[in-house]
Amino acid sequence: MELSNDAVLKIEQTLSIPRLSKYENFYKDKGEPYEKSDVLILYERNLLISNKFFYLLNYFEVILRNAVVQAIEISFRCNETNSWHENEAFIRSLSRRGRHSPKSMFDSAKEKFPDSPSKMIPELKFVFWQKMLMANYEERIWQGCFSSVFPNATVENRQIFYDWTDQLRELRNRIAHHEPIIFNRNLENDLEVLMRFVYCRCTDTHNLIEPFSLELKSNLSY
Repeated sequence: MELSNDAVLKIEQTLSIPRLSKYENFYKDKGEPYEKSDVLILYERNLLISNKFFYLLNYFEVILRNAVVQAIEISFRCNETNSWHENEAFIRSLSRRGRHSPKSMFDSAKEKFPDSPSKMIPELKFVFWQKMLMANYEERIWQGCFSSVFPNATVENRQIFYDWTDQLRELRNRIAHHEPIIFNRNLENDLEVLMRFVYCRCTDTHNLIEPFSLELKSNLSY
Protein backbone atom coordinates (compact mmCIF):
# COMPACT_ATOMS: atom_id res chain seq x y z
CA MET A 1 0.00 0.00 0.00
CA GLU A 2 1.52 3.29 -1.11
CA LEU A 3 1.07 6.26 1.20
CA SER A 4 1.18 9.94 0.38
CA ASN A 5 3.66 12.15 2.19
CA ASP A 6 0.77 13.80 4.01
CA ALA A 7 -0.53 10.42 5.19
CA VAL A 8 2.93 9.36 6.36
CA LEU A 9 3.31 12.56 8.40
CA LYS A 10 -0.10 12.10 10.04
CA ILE A 11 0.68 8.47 10.88
CA GLU A 12 4.02 9.54 12.31
CA GLN A 13 2.30 12.05 14.58
CA THR A 14 -0.32 9.50 15.61
CA LEU A 15 2.24 6.85 16.59
CA SER A 16 4.57 9.51 18.07
CA ILE A 17 7.78 10.78 16.55
CA PRO A 18 10.00 9.62 19.47
CA ARG A 19 8.76 6.05 19.04
CA LEU A 20 9.35 6.00 15.30
CA SER A 21 12.71 7.74 15.66
CA LYS A 22 14.17 4.46 16.93
CA TYR A 23 13.32 2.89 13.59
CA GLU A 24 14.49 5.90 11.62
CA ASN A 25 17.84 5.73 13.41
CA PHE A 26 18.25 2.22 12.02
CA TYR A 27 18.46 3.67 8.52
CA LYS A 28 20.55 6.64 9.63
CA ASP A 29 23.10 4.33 11.24
CA LYS A 30 23.35 2.31 8.03
CA GLY A 31 24.02 5.49 6.09
CA GLU A 32 21.64 4.47 3.33
CA PRO A 33 18.96 6.64 1.69
CA TYR A 34 15.43 6.02 2.92
CA GLU A 35 11.92 7.39 2.83
CA LYS A 36 9.59 8.02 5.75
CA SER A 37 7.45 5.19 4.43
CA ASP A 38 10.43 2.83 4.91
CA VAL A 39 10.40 3.70 8.60
CA LEU A 40 6.73 2.76 8.85
CA ILE A 41 7.37 -0.51 7.03
CA LEU A 42 10.13 -1.33 9.51
CA TYR A 43 7.83 -0.46 12.41
CA GLU A 44 5.12 -2.72 11.03
CA ARG A 45 7.59 -5.54 10.50
CA ASN A 46 8.68 -5.24 14.12
CA LEU A 47 5.05 -5.54 15.21
CA LEU A 48 4.52 -8.68 13.14
CA ILE A 49 7.69 -10.38 14.39
CA SER A 50 6.90 -9.35 17.97
CA ASN A 51 3.40 -10.83 17.77
CA LYS A 52 4.75 -14.12 16.45
CA PHE A 53 7.34 -14.28 19.21
CA PHE A 54 4.75 -13.46 21.85
CA TYR A 55 2.71 -16.47 20.74
CA LEU A 56 5.68 -18.75 21.48
CA LEU A 57 6.57 -16.86 24.66
CA ASN A 58 3.10 -17.62 25.99
CA TYR A 59 3.88 -21.31 25.64
CA PHE A 60 7.26 -20.78 27.26
CA GLU A 61 5.88 -18.97 30.29
CA VAL A 62 3.24 -21.61 30.99
CA ILE A 63 5.85 -24.37 30.58
CA LEU A 64 8.24 -22.54 32.93
CA ARG A 65 5.61 -22.10 35.63
CA ASN A 66 4.49 -25.71 35.56
CA ALA A 67 8.07 -27.00 35.49
CA VAL A 68 8.93 -25.04 38.63
CA VAL A 69 5.77 -26.19 40.40
CA GLN A 70 6.60 -29.81 39.59
CA ALA A 71 10.11 -29.34 40.95
CA ILE A 72 8.73 -27.82 44.16
CA GLU A 73 6.24 -30.65 44.57
CA ILE A 74 8.95 -33.29 44.15
CA SER A 75 11.54 -31.61 46.38
CA PHE A 76 9.15 -30.75 49.20
CA ARG A 77 7.12 -33.98 48.94
CA CYS A 78 3.85 -32.22 48.26
CA ASN A 79 0.62 -34.14 47.76
CA GLU A 80 -3.15 -33.63 47.68
CA THR A 81 -3.26 -32.87 51.41
CA ASN A 82 -0.05 -30.83 51.41
CA SER A 83 -0.19 -28.56 48.38
CA TRP A 84 2.93 -26.65 47.34
CA HIS A 85 1.25 -23.33 48.15
CA GLU A 86 0.68 -24.43 51.76
CA ASN A 87 3.89 -26.37 52.28
CA GLU A 88 5.59 -24.69 55.24
CA ALA A 89 9.08 -25.91 54.32
CA PHE A 90 8.79 -24.43 50.84
CA ILE A 91 7.31 -21.17 52.11
CA ARG A 92 10.13 -20.81 54.67
CA SER A 93 12.66 -21.34 51.88
CA LEU A 94 11.46 -18.28 49.96
CA SER A 95 13.85 -15.35 50.05
CA ARG A 96 12.63 -12.16 51.72
CA ARG A 97 15.40 -10.01 50.26
CA GLY A 98 14.60 -7.07 48.05
CA ARG A 99 11.53 -5.04 47.28
CA HIS A 100 10.13 -7.71 44.96
CA SER A 101 11.24 -10.73 46.94
CA PRO A 102 9.88 -14.21 46.15
CA LYS A 103 8.23 -14.25 49.59
CA SER A 104 6.42 -10.95 49.07
CA MET A 105 5.23 -12.01 45.61
CA PHE A 106 4.09 -15.37 46.97
CA ASP A 107 2.22 -13.76 49.89
CA SER A 108 0.47 -11.32 47.56
CA ALA A 109 -0.73 -14.09 45.23
CA LYS A 110 -1.80 -16.33 48.11
CA GLU A 111 -3.73 -13.51 49.76
CA LYS A 112 -5.66 -13.08 46.52
CA PHE A 113 -6.28 -16.81 45.96
CA PRO A 114 -5.78 -18.54 49.34
CA ASP A 115 -7.62 -21.71 48.37
CA SER A 116 -6.66 -22.03 44.71
CA PRO A 117 -3.06 -22.92 43.83
CA SER A 118 -4.07 -23.20 40.18
CA LYS A 119 -5.11 -19.52 40.21
CA MET A 120 -2.01 -18.54 42.14
CA ILE A 121 0.26 -19.87 39.40
CA PRO A 122 -0.66 -17.29 36.69
CA GLU A 123 -1.00 -14.58 39.35
CA LEU A 124 2.67 -14.89 40.30
CA LYS A 125 4.91 -12.64 38.22
CA PHE A 126 7.28 -14.02 35.61
CA VAL A 127 10.24 -12.94 37.73
CA PHE A 128 9.05 -15.17 40.60
CA TRP A 129 9.39 -18.26 38.45
CA GLN A 130 12.74 -17.08 37.15
CA LYS A 131 14.03 -16.55 40.69
CA MET A 132 13.17 -20.15 41.52
CA LEU A 133 16.00 -21.05 39.12
CA MET A 134 18.59 -18.99 41.02
CA ALA A 135 21.62 -20.55 42.69
CA ASN A 136 20.19 -20.35 46.22
CA TYR A 137 17.49 -22.83 45.19
CA GLU A 138 19.95 -25.33 43.73
CA GLU A 139 19.85 -27.63 46.75
CA ARG A 140 16.40 -26.65 48.03
CA ILE A 141 14.54 -27.33 44.79
CA TRP A 142 16.60 -28.65 41.88
CA GLN A 143 19.08 -31.10 43.29
CA GLY A 144 17.65 -34.57 42.82
CA CYS A 145 14.69 -33.64 40.60
CA PHE A 146 16.20 -31.79 37.64
CA SER A 147 16.12 -34.80 35.32
CA SER A 148 12.49 -35.50 36.22
CA VAL A 149 11.43 -31.97 35.36
CA PHE A 150 13.62 -31.64 32.26
CA PRO A 151 13.95 -35.25 31.07
CA ASN A 152 15.41 -34.34 27.68
CA ALA A 153 18.19 -32.06 28.92
CA THR A 154 21.61 -33.40 27.95
CA VAL A 155 23.27 -31.71 30.94
CA GLU A 156 21.81 -31.11 34.40
CA ASN A 157 22.74 -27.46 34.68
CA ARG A 158 20.28 -25.19 36.46
CA GLN A 159 22.35 -22.10 35.62
CA ILE A 160 21.86 -22.65 31.89
CA PHE A 161 18.10 -22.71 32.36
CA TYR A 162 18.26 -19.58 34.51
CA ASP A 163 20.27 -17.80 31.80
CA TRP A 164 17.84 -18.92 29.11
CA THR A 165 14.91 -17.68 31.17
CA ASP A 166 16.62 -14.34 31.80
CA GLN A 167 17.29 -13.92 28.08
CA LEU A 168 13.67 -14.65 27.20
CA ARG A 169 12.41 -12.40 30.00
CA GLU A 170 14.31 -9.50 28.43
CA LEU A 171 12.77 -10.28 25.04
CA ARG A 172 9.31 -10.61 26.57
CA ASN A 173 9.65 -7.25 28.33
CA ARG A 174 10.79 -5.46 25.17
CA ILE A 175 7.80 -6.83 23.28
CA ALA A 176 5.40 -5.98 26.11
CA HIS A 177 6.67 -2.39 26.11
CA HIS A 178 6.44 -2.14 22.31
CA GLU A 179 10.18 -1.70 21.92
CA PRO A 180 12.09 -2.59 18.74
CA ILE A 181 13.50 -6.11 18.63
CA ILE A 182 14.28 -6.70 14.95
CA PHE A 183 17.55 -4.79 14.68
CA ASN A 184 19.06 -4.88 18.17
CA ARG A 185 18.82 -8.56 19.18
CA ASN A 186 19.95 -11.92 17.92
CA LEU A 187 16.41 -13.16 17.36
CA GLU A 188 17.52 -16.45 15.85
CA ASN A 189 19.33 -17.21 19.10
CA ASP A 190 16.29 -16.12 21.13
CA LEU A 191 14.15 -18.53 19.13
CA GLU A 192 16.69 -21.34 19.48
CA VAL A 193 16.87 -20.87 23.25
CA LEU A 194 13.08 -20.90 23.57
CA MET A 195 12.72 -24.07 21.54
CA ARG A 196 15.57 -25.81 23.38
CA PHE A 197 13.91 -25.02 26.71
CA VAL A 198 10.62 -26.46 25.50
CA TYR A 199 12.37 -29.55 24.08
CA CYS A 200 14.12 -30.23 27.38
CA ARG A 201 10.75 -30.16 29.11
CA CYS A 202 8.59 -32.05 26.60
CA THR A 203 9.34 -33.27 23.08
CA ASP A 204 5.65 -33.53 22.19
CA THR A 205 5.06 -29.87 23.05
CA HIS A 206 8.19 -28.98 21.11
CA ASN A 207 6.87 -30.85 18.08
CA LEU A 208 3.50 -29.11 18.44
CA ILE A 209 4.94 -25.60 18.12
CA GLU A 210 7.92 -26.39 15.90
CA PRO A 211 6.09 -25.63 12.60
CA PHE A 212 5.24 -22.17 13.91
CA SER A 213 8.82 -21.60 15.09
CA LEU A 214 10.19 -22.63 11.69
CA GLU A 215 7.82 -20.20 9.99
CA LEU A 216 8.97 -17.45 12.34
CA LYS A 217 12.63 -18.30 11.72
CA SER A 218 12.14 -17.93 7.98
CA ASN A 219 10.93 -14.35 8.56
CA LEU A 220 13.80 -13.22 10.77
CA SER A 221 16.46 -12.45 8.20
CA TYR A 222 16.58 -8.79 7.27
